Amino acid sequence: MSVDLSNKKIIMVHGLGSKPTPEITHGLWRRTLIENIRVNHKLLAQSLDVHKDIFESAYWANFVPHHIPDDAAYSKKLRLQVDEVIAERREIKDRFHVGTGEKVSSFFKDRGLDLVKLLAGALTVKDDVMTRFLRETALYDQDQYIADQIRAPLEDALRRAWNQGREPIIVAHSMGTFISYDVLWRFAHRRTAGFGNYNNRRVKMFVTLGSPLGDQTVRDLLFAQHHEGHSLRQRMYPTNIDFWHNYACLGDVVAHQKNFRDIFYAPMRALKLFHANKKFRSIDYVDLHNPFEVVSHSGNRKREKRNPHKSYGYLVQPRLGSWIADYLLDRLQ
Repeated sequence: MSVDLSNKKIIMVHGLGSKPTPEITHGLWRRTLIENIRVNHKLLAQSLDVHKDIFESAYWANFVPHHIPDDAAYSKKLRLQVDEVIAERREIKDRFHVGTGEKVSSFFKDRGLDLVKLLAGALTVKDDVMTRFLRETALYDQDQYIADQIRAPLEDALRRAWNQGREPIIVAHSMGTFISYDVLWRFAHRRTAGFGNYNNRRVKMFVTLGSPLGDQTVRDLLFAQHHEGHSLRQRMYPTNIDFWHNYACLGDVVAHQKNFRDIFYAPMRALKLFHANKKFRSIDYVDLHNPFEVVSHSGNRKREKRNPHKSYGYLVQPRLGSWIADYLLDRLQ
């Protein structure tokens, strides 16, 4: 299979700041995405194994003052958990989403999971996840010097891609989704140095995983909110996105809102911010199955082992794999 990937770039943006080193994070994200694609596109995955430069990470955790990378022992256990996630993707193929007319409880029962226990268990990780999320969010809102540094890796990655004549997509998780949203808005609307030359550049696909953008409190932090009620309504949204697909897993306390269609997609379509063939330009996938189990350590041995918010359970979502494959194969029209 001969695939020309020379004009492609997949930019990956992680979420909450507690992460392994940039090298380990990049390797695990890249591997998980490739193995997802490999299930249905073996030859394409083989090409991605070779063309490692297709993937780039916009790693921002090191700009958080209190950030300490996960140690080697934790990272080793994390690799094993990622292996388990990939194995489940291979085993159950495309059955990660509740089908039309199918009961949610039956869907998860087929996977050996009790829905009530799953949702109750998700709440046991809520305090830990939300504490870290709120801490990073407050820092992003209150310290613009740090916020500029957090946005810079993605801004630089996009400039490099556009300058090289590549057609980038962004795959972002959790807090990384609203960082990415802010970055895209700045490139679309700012006329200052470093942005004005890129006002007409676009990203082929914006993928948001476990996103808090449905929450009004988060949206109040965004640059776009300063233009609410502006006579040019386009200034309320990024105008440089060809496809925007959102993914939310059942029990994910950060992505609990199911309102992307009303808050973003419908008004953006009304403003003609998506190009033709609008049906597939914006999709909100909800009630997904996230197979990730928490890495065991001394502090969580008696707690729920599933974290529906974890990025690796999102990166194996079958529809994500198929859409990225379509992008790489130039099938997005």
